[in-house]
Amino acid sequence: MKKYSFFISVLLLFFCCNLCADVFLSTYEEIKSAYELVGYTWDNEKIPRIFVEKIPEEIKQLEGIERRQFFIKLLLPLVLLENEKITAEHDKIVPVAAKKEWNAEDVKIISEIAEKYNIIDEGQDISAITEEEKEKIRYFLDHKIRPVPPAIAIGQAALESGWGTSRFVFEGNNLFGHVSPDPTKGIKPKNWSGNQRHIRIFDSIQDSISAYMLNLNRNRAYNKFRWFRRTHPDNLSKMAEGFDRYAIIKEAYIGRLQSVMFKFGVYKINNAKLDSGESAKVIEKVSQPYIN
Repeated sequence: MKKYSFFISVLLLFFCCNLCADVFLSTYEEIKSAYELVGYTWDNEKIPRIFVEKIPEEIKQLEGIERRQFFIKLLLPLVLLENEKITAEHDKIVPVAAKKEWNAEDVKIISEIAEKYNIIDEGQDISAITEEEKEKIRYFLDHKIRPVPPAIAIGQAALESGWGTSRFVFEGNNLFGHVSPDPTKGIKPKNWSGNQRHIRIFDSIQDSISAYMLNLNRNRAYNKFRWFRRTHPDNLSKMAEGFDRYAIIKEAYIGRLQSVMFKFGVYKINNAKLDSGESAKVIEKVSQPYIN
């Protein structure tokens, strides 16, 4: 019965993929079979809309290039999906902010998004601000709400999670080492003690990626990254120089990120796109994740 159930799920996957639907899988065997069925390789330009909620523990049994390529295939659709959401959010708010006069509804929408990206202070009234202040908000809405290059995102995920083998990945879906605001919650690292903050637990890998991208797009520590993304959009090595404040090893982190992207070929995925289908909808209400 189990065999027939799996066969039916594979058939459903086949039809869903041909209808450009989003497919969500969980087990290692389902994921592996789906990738084989649609011919998904890590360096495809068009990426199937096959998503996972968790990284299967079987990845620890893979080695070398096999593990790296499987890790990339797992994360790339999720990264591209999150970038779809960011692009949709950008394309929704920028035309509203571009209006010469903002009505009450415009002010409400702009305030929510500007607060989310730390462009204005929480609760700040922007209903009667000057044109110069409006222009500053317009600039930063366009400047901050931009996709994160896939090679950067997956390169950092590989560094922070040991290519998906960290225990924080399996116990908390935490790819990037985000910490919990409450020291009594989350995962306690083995070498931490006292009131040090614990590693945050996410409901899914997608939530971890979402928090990471919001962090890059709003935290002042990554001003340099955002500037290089704007001025050198095709230069991954230059953008990596914007992460001198990402880790405690500071400038040394830049070299490690550049090495992961270029030594292991991660740069090749940077122009990948999800297969055509219904674009991700803008999430209207996003809880503000705690960012370290």
